[in-house]
Amino acid sequence: MLNVATPTKLRQIRESLGISQDALARRTRSVSVSTYVRLERGAHAARYDTATQILDAINELLREREKPELELKDLELRLY
Repeated sequence: MLNVATPTKLRQIRESLGISQDALARRTRSVSVSTYVRLERGAHAARYDTATQILDAINELLREREKPELELKDLELRLY
């Protein structure tokens, strides 16, 4: 039987926005694609600054679509 990983909240949010991992990472100030991918998989905890950059990029997309913005807790990232 295949073990299919449950999509993280971050992945669900990104996919609902119809944007790739690469495109979302590029909308941040300094988060690399590889860092974003690891965070989305839940493989690593995020620095607070990294998490807020991702949140800012997501909220920018939400504002463009005239949808309500999210809070950091909505991303369900592990922080260190």
